[in-house]
Amino acid sequence: MLNSILHILFNIIISLFIIYCFHSTWEYFKDTYTHKKTKDLVNTQISKYQQMMAEMQENAQPENPSISTTEIQTMDDDLTKYMEEQMCT
Repeated sequence: MLNSILHILFNIIISLFIIYCFHSTWEYFKDTYTHKKTKDLVNTQISKYQQMMAEMQENAQPENPSISTTEIQTMDDDLTKYMEEQMCT
């Protein structure tokens, strides 16, 4: 009876040792022969933003206002007048 328990215990210890050896070997090869992947999330987003802004500035066309400068001045005066009336009330 004691002999069979010792035999099972010995098998468990040997099995755990073999598993540990395989695991250590696997980790060694993985760390030695593979490249670590690092993600730079901040600079990646900044570069995407800069690229997007560059594309937008490339495609930007100068605006030709469809309304004249006198109309713009009139609207500006009306807006100023409205704001002054709102401040007084």
